[in-house]
Amino acid sequence: MAEARSSNDAVIWFRLLLPSGALGPGKIALMRAIVDTGSVSGAARSLRMSHARSVKLVAEINALASTPLIDTRAGGQSGGGASLTTLGLAVLNSYAEVETNILHAAEASLQRFSQLLAASGEKSVGGSRPELPLPKEERRVK
Repeated sequence: MAEARSSNDAVIWFRLLLPSGALGPGKIALMRAIVDTGSVSGAARSLRMSHARSVKLVAEINALASTPLIDTRAGGQSGGGASLTTLGLAVLNSYAEVETNILHAAEASLQRFSQLLAASGEKSVGGSRPELPLPKEERRVK
């Protein structure tokens, strides 16, 4: 899971594009909130998300695999509720592992990036802009 950071730090926001759909921070937050609250509507409220949106995302999450990642039970006298299946918990843990690995691999580069942007607040004199290296396919002959 991501660690605490200051407002000056650069972060990596990513989603996994799978053959069956995408899984990123929004769906992961919903899955985590379902674990915390035990219901889709409670998770939606905790994330300030509409119930309709949360139901749509649950359907998208469940469509990622051949078996559901989230088990939902209709309300009524029994109270209903939702929980992650064994597969859902495994997916949530695997996503957290990928997230941790990406953040650790990019830590030094992100720190340098943040420092560059923080230093860019200083006004330059002369108005000339430095040449930026372009990817090979975008280089133009001058």
